Amino acid sequence: MMKVRKLLFVVISLFLLMQQSVFAEAKQEKENVKHSASSTMKVSFYSEALRQNMRMNVYLPPDYEAKEKYPVLYVLHAYKLNEDHWFQALHITEQADTLIAAGKIEPMIIVAPEIDNSWGMNAADVKKIWLGDPTDPGAWYEGRYEDYITQDVVGYIDSHFKSNKSRNSRYIGGTSMGGYAALHIGFRNTQLFSKIGGHAPAVFQDDMWKPLFDWMYPNETQRNAKDPLRLAATAKLSQTSVYLDCGDLDDFKAATGKLNEILSGRKTREYEFHLIPGGKHDDAYWSGQMANYLAFYGGIEK
Repeated sequence: MMKVRKLLFVVISLFLLMQQSVFAEAKQEKENVKHSASSTMKVSFYSEALRQNMRMNVYLPPDYEAKEKYPVLYVLHAYKLNEDHWFQALHITEQADTLIAAGKIEPMIIVAPEIDNSWGMNAADVKKIWLGDPTDPGAWYEGRYEDYITQDVVGYIDSHFKSNKSRNSRYIGGTSMGGYAALHIGFRNTQLFSKIGGHAPAVFQDDMWKPLFDWMYPNETQRNAKDPLRLAATAKLSQTSVYLDCGDLDDFKAATGKLNEILSGRKTREYEFHLIPGGKHDDAYWSGQMANYLAFYGGIEK
C-alpha cells in the first residue's frame, strides 16, 4: 500500500511540474511577442471616375498583421483643404492609437481621400474647375466625385488592404464640406455604409452661397436627389447609424438643427445629435470632439 501511495505521489508531482513548465513557457512566449506600432502612408492611385491620379492617406492600426480583416472608416476633409486635414490638423491617428490601446475602440483602418472642393457629388462627366482659378485653393470642382469615393476609393482599399468588405464594417464621416459630402454619399449609398457622420456639416437651407446653391440644385429634382436635408427624409435608414454634431457658435447651426429635426423623426438603427456649447466651425472644435467621433464609429460595447 505504501508503495502505491509513493508511486501516486511521484506521478502527481511530475504532473504538477509539467503543468508549471507549460504555463511558464506560455507566459514567456506571450512576453516575447513583438507588437508593431500603427502606421500611415500616402497613396497615389488612378481614379476611373475622375480620369486622373488622386491621393489618399491610410492609417493601419497597431499589430496590423495580427488580424485577417478590419473595419474601415472613410473621413472627408473640409473646404480648401486636402487629404492631410484629418491626419495632421485633427490628429485622428494619435487619438485612434490611444483609444485602441485603452480598449475603447476596435482596431480599424482609416482612410482620408482627397476630394478637392467638390462636395462629393456627381456633377459632371469630366473633372474640371467650374468657378475660380487653378492656383486658388478655394476654386470649385465638379466631376464624378460620388463615384470616385464609392467605387474607386472603396475599391482600391478593398483590393489592397485587409478590409472587411461588409457594409456593417464600413463607415463614412466628414467635417464641414466633407460633412456635407459624407451625408450626401452616405444617405445615397446605405448599401455600402452602415455608419454615417456629419461633423459640423456645411448644410444650408437656402441660397446662403447663391452661386454654389444654383450649381448644386439647378432644379427641385436635383435638390431632392442631392441635398442631405431632403435625403435625410427619404433615404432608407432603418439599418443605418447616424451621428450629427455642431457647435452652438457655428454659422451652420440652424441648418444642422433642421437636419436634426428630420432625423429625429426617422427610424434609424441608432441616431445621436450633439450641440456643443462654445463650439465653433474650426479645427479646435473637431479635434476636441475626435474621441467622441471614434467612439461612435468603432466603440466597443462593454
